[in-house]
Amino acid sequence: SYIPFLCLLILTISCLTLTIISSLFFSLSIILYLNFIYYCLLTILFLSIIITTIVVYSYGSLFIHRYRNMMTLEQQNSEISKDVEHLSIDKLLLKSTNNNDLILYMSKLPGRRIRHDIRNIEDDLNQIQVHTIITLNESKELSFMNMTHKNIYNMDIYSMHIKRANIQHIIYPIRDRFIPKSISDYIQFIYSIIINANRFNHNHILVHCMGGMGRTGMTVVCLELVHEYIMKTTDEQEEKETLIERFCHYPFLLENYCRVCQAILNVRKARRGTIHNPLQIMFVHEFYARLTSSTYMRQIKKNFELHERLLANDHHELH
Repeated sequence: SYIPFLCLLILTISCLTLTIISSLFFSLSIILYLNFIYYCLLTILFLSIIITTIVVYSYGSLFIHRYRNMMTLEQQNSEISKDVEHLSIDKLLLKSTNNNDLILYMSKLPGRRIRHDIRNIEDDLNQIQVHTIITLNESKELSFMNMTHKNIYNMDIYSMHIKRANIQHIIYPIRDRFIPKSISDYIQFIYSIIINANRFNHNHILVHCMGGMGRTGMTVVCLELVHEYIMKTTDEQEEKETLIERFCHYPFLLENYCRVCQAILNVRKARRGTIHNPLQIMFVHEFYARLTSSTYMRQIKKNFELHERLLANDHHELH
């Protein structure tokens, strides 16, 4: 995924090199002529990349749509009756100072139904022994799951299955291969997850998206960083980022010098293939930058406490 960045770097260096060499050995007219040819070739190359990307994306969408509608509900049910492997769940243990360790699990969408991966949601949920499930899927992604005979698939039905298994269900939809729309809301969300997990001793949490890689890895990295932040004392929370931590080191991981890189590496060790999207990696670096800002986190804590008071007042009025 970092190949496009390397290509852009090579093109930029070659452009500068051509300009310097031309200015040293050729006249102005030849320089303009060579630069014109070079930029024409560069334009053709970029257009080719853009067209190829559009064609590949369109073909992939058609391919997914074709396979999504290739199997009838009866065919899917017949596939479910066959032996299906257990849901692959990976675990990341986060140590706590109060001996109440937080255990984060990562998996693909429980009960998902894609060709050659026809799963039963009840079987998957029975296998999962957690207090909370965090769903990062958008509602439209649940079209991969035909959970009723009328082909009605939505988040409410999926959530009903989870709550029926006596598991808390938290939904925070993020577009596939992208990042949250609001980093402030996302930090507030992650912060509340860790606080409530410690408060109610709900320390077994499963995080999933469709494949359990990009959005899942990004969220688990952020959960690890916030968990570490909350476990620190007040003085330790005031510590600033080092200079090297202020930059995104993609595609390299400087785990000995950068806390974000270390967290990403921890998650990758727990579940291979997670969080390689450069956009999500840059987002995590920005997430950590705000996490280490004392003024920013004071506002996050203030908003969280205000939200807690409003919930308490609403609960009191209902009773």
